[in-house]
Amino acid sequence: MRIYKYKFLLYVLSSCLIFYGCAKNNATGERQLVILSQAEENDIGAKEHPNIIKNFGGIYDNQILKNYINDLGNKIASNSEMPDIRWTFTVLDNPVVNAFALPGGYVYITRGLLSLANDEAEIASVIGHEIAHVTARHTAQRHAKSTLSSVGLDILNIVVGQPIITNAASIGIQGALSAFSRSEELEADKLGIRYLIKSNYDPGGSYRFLNRLNELTKVTSKNERDFISSIFSTHPKTVDRIKASMANIQNNPLNIRNRNFFLNAINGMVYGDNSQHGMIKDNNFYHLDLNFSFKTPKNYQINNNNNNVIAFNENKEVVIIFDGLINNEKLSLLEIAESNYSRSSINAYKELIIDNHTAIVFEERKTIKYKGINYFRKTYLINWLNKRVWRFSILINPQLRKKYENEADEIAKSIHELSEDEKIIGRPNFISIYETHEGDTAAKLSKNMNIDKNQLEIFMIMNGLTIDSDEPLPIGTMVKMIVN
Repeated sequence: MRIYKYKFLLYVLSSCLIFYGCAKNNATGERQLVILSQAEENDIGAKEHPNIIKNFGGIYDNQILKNYINDLGNKIASNSEMPDIRWTFTVLDNPVVNAFALPGGYVYITRGLLSLANDEAEIASVIGHEIAHVTARHTAQRHAKSTLSSVGLDILNIVVGQPIITNAASIGIQGALSAFSRSEELEADKLGIRYLIKSNYDPGGSYRFLNRLNELTKVTSKNERDFISSIFSTHPKTVDRIKASMANIQNNPLNIRNRNFFLNAINGMVYGDNSQHGMIKDNNFYHLDLNFSFKTPKNYQINNNNNNVIAFNENKEVVIIFDGLINNEKLSLLEIAESNYSRSSINAYKELIIDNHTAIVFEERKTIKYKGINYFRKTYLINWLNKRVWRFSILINPQLRKKYENEADEIAKSIHELSEDEKIIGRPNFISIYETHEGDTAAKLSKNMNIDKNQLEIFMIMNGLTIDSDEPLPIGTMVKMIVN
């Protein structure tokens, strides 16, 4: 009897949700199951906006570029089906090629993406695509489906007398940024091209940018390629999106590209890591603002994250986690160790000097788990300038401790204040716009690109060049160079 009652309630409640939640979407022309109101969508975006900025490198501090992207974004949004909401366009200080949107009109573009684009129409296509995710209410739809899927659980709780589970409007960063379906991505491509055409931009910017992204994945390192792939893991394949974009293009007599205008806007923009977040060059980590550097072996991979730097060898037999804290309480290093680790678990500690700074190193009696694997852990704490204490957490496969411990120790002991030469080496790279002269070729100019590998390939891709690399470029052509 209880089962029949449950099924009946499920049917009734589901029918009510569908009846009241379905509404015609002005962008897509289709009826959608959306439980969130526009006000609730606005609240989600406003709540998560500071978290996005914090977790993606902060806002890129260039007022001219901010104004440029804001003006461009509002121009395209004014030709969407939601011109009257308060749109917010943000350039993130992040080197990864990425863009995304939150409900309520919050659109984000990384400077990594800006460095890959080659004209204003291409950036307009990216912005139009993200605006389309908002106007098509893809995030709101996802929330509605999630809510409906939990209706059965809610009813079951009512039937057996348990508290009702509520469905909060806030879905958080993870929910807001979880991948859209392939059909939603293609729909956003189609709508984005509609907004491009209405804004009088060359709609070909869409497939030009997607094609360049596809080419970039072919020449990046495996780690970078895997990261790009993870971003687009549930998106349609880039080549499929290129075909779909081309199929949706209509003739546009104005064909605005504004290539030189766009290139002037990004002239001087940081390329790759920013010194404010630390730099990785030749397997050395440099931080100009905090005045230190340390080195890792050539066979290590080193990742610069928001809250730490992690280096590891090929099979993660050794993992080094670098981070730190502010010692406002003026505790001794041993007191810091004992307050952050179980005092009884510290096996032995030793005081030492590293680059004229006091430090301690200690081991633990028991192995610890890191990402499901058991490791021996050894920790260095190093007093630094301005009450900072740096920490190297050295994790080693217990069976390979003899083999790798000295190598890992050397990484921690290599930390030092920057020399004058290192302050130059540790500067970030920049985009510099160069006008070609007689005899300039891609092969010739690419040799001046301040990157470690694939100089010619990156130069060709960044500048949208398809000519032979030894063919002279037209005099006065504006091209992007990466300089230090």
